[in-house]
Amino acid sequence: MAPYPGGGGLARALGQAVRVTSTTVRDEPVWAGQLEPDELARLSPGVPEQLARHPDVLVVGGGILGVATAAACQEAGAGSVLLIEASRLGAGATGGAAGLLVPEAHQGVDPPALVELGRASLARWRELGPGVGFRDLDWLGLAPHQDGFLADPPPGAEWLDATEVTRLVPGLAPAGPAVRIRHQGRVNPLRALSRLAARIPQVATGCPATAAGVRGDRILSVSTPAGVIAPGAVVFATGLPPRLDGLDPGLPAGTVKGHLIVTEPVPVTLPGMVMPLATQLEDGGLLAGGTLDTGDGTGQVRPEVADRIRAGLAAALPAAARARITHRWCCRRPCHPDLLPVIDRVPGLSNAWLTSGHYRTGILMGPATGAALAGWVTSGQPPALAGPLAVGGRFAARR
Repeated sequence: MAPYPGGGGLARALGQAVRVTSTTVRDEPVWAGQLEPDELARLSPGVPEQLARHPDVLVVGGGILGVATAAACQEAGAGSVLLIEASRLGAGATGGAAGLLVPEAHQGVDPPALVELGRASLARWRELGPGVGFRDLDWLGLAPHQDGFLADPPPGAEWLDATEVTRLVPGLAPAGPAVRIRHQGRVNPLRALSRLAARIPQVATGCPATAAGVRGDRILSVSTPAGVIAPGAVVFATGLPPRLDGLDPGLPAGTVKGHLIVTEPVPVTLPGMVMPLATQLEDGGLLAGGTLDTGDGTGQVRPEVADRIRAGLAAALPAAARARITHRWCCRRPCHPDLLPVIDRVPGLSNAWLTSGHYRTGILMGPATGAALAGWVTSGQPPALAGPLAVGGRFAARR
């Protein structure tokens, strides 16, 4: 699936966006239309004339995990860094994500290691700040909540009764209790990706890794249509585990499709991210959805799914009942069978690492995962945050 046009087509599409009629629904994410021309161009730079053939670190994959890792390697002083991407930056799940940064919503629901990684990554997003378009927002989680969350709520949780929730979200139906977590965050994932990519010395798009030359426990070469690259170290951040000639880690993985919509501006102001209802964008429109369309292996938008999201939004928030859908899209989230990411060396190799299967948390986890991998590449020592997310024996019965 291609969530938005690439190269010059992307810029032309942005120029056309202002001329669409009031009844037009765009079957693509809203994010590209919010970018400046230089941010758009940075997503698809092509292959440099002087492509680095012997980088100290080669990062394969141009989603948020790959870009954050390459930027972190550069910051950590890992030497020369090259990132290659088969299509354009953000062409996969990153470009179709909601961009919500809410680690505390995972408390009591996911393993502590994932929650701690998310907290560390939110702190890094906050340090990156306005430079990548980070916005500080409160998270309002409407009841019901999962039992694990109730039994072990995150620090700083504020429990609100129905009256307080109604005051914050007028007209909410049905009114009920909620929990508020302050100082979470949100980004436009493509803006954050583009601005992080500006920190990487060399980026090549339209440049897939097609084969790996392996001798003993080392990758010696990576083949691409632009020629052979002989890196000192390689990090694969390709969403799903890397599978190319000469290299297949054999890790089980798949994807789960999900839909999102954005509406036109509504006459109500939400007090942050109101989940599972919606998040308000800068222009007053509402971002809603994040469905789990299990069993749907297609890459096409299903209008009936988008309409169901909108109907649920209108029922819960009457002020949004007349708001039409302006954008609807779907993306396929990479995942492992246990729905937890992998952060580890490529099994059997000493100079290659991978991160894969971040499922619904890739945008959140990008900066901390990238920093963890950069530290591992430069020091040779596995970071504590990555330990619980190593391959280990997690998939022994499936490999």
